[in-house]
Amino acid sequence: FQTIPSFVLAVVLVAIFRPSLGSIVAAIAIVSWPPVARVTRAEFMTLRQREFVQAARVLGHSTPSIIFRTILPNALSPVIVLASLMIATAILTESALSFLGLGDPNRMSWGFMIGSGRSVIRLAWWVSVFPGISIFITVLGLNLVGEGLNTLLNPRLARRRPVA
Repeated sequence: FQTIPSFVLAVVLVAIFRPSLGSIVAAIAIVSWPPVARVTRAEFMTLRQREFVQAARVLGHSTPSIIFRTILPNALSPVIVLASLMIATAILTESALSFLGLGDPNRMSWGFMIGSGRSVIRLAWWVSVFPGISIFITVLGLNLVGEGLNTLLNPRLARRRPVA
């Protein structure tokens, strides 16, 4: 899944399974899970060698208890930050699919508005510009939220933050 370009795979999946809301959601979900899985695995691999996990193991905690009570709460912050960035990517992917005509024909979306406004761009430029600006502002806002969550939840950055 990591070697195939995610947008190309999404286009192929939506084209195979007829453009509908369900196929778009499924295609975006299929192409979005590898980065989340990679980050989660890396965090788990890093945290399992830490002293507090070894202490829990020495105290006799079971493996599921160590996973759910010790490692998972500490691994959640990078996953939460990545999730906010993945939402922005999902919006861009859906917009691009709708722009190409692979969106749900029964639903209006920003990508469809931009795609349909191409034919009247010289007469009614706002038909394409305002949905594009909306996509830009939404994705920028989600990226800024992700950066803010990273600053707030990352313990390495918390040490550098001045205390007010």
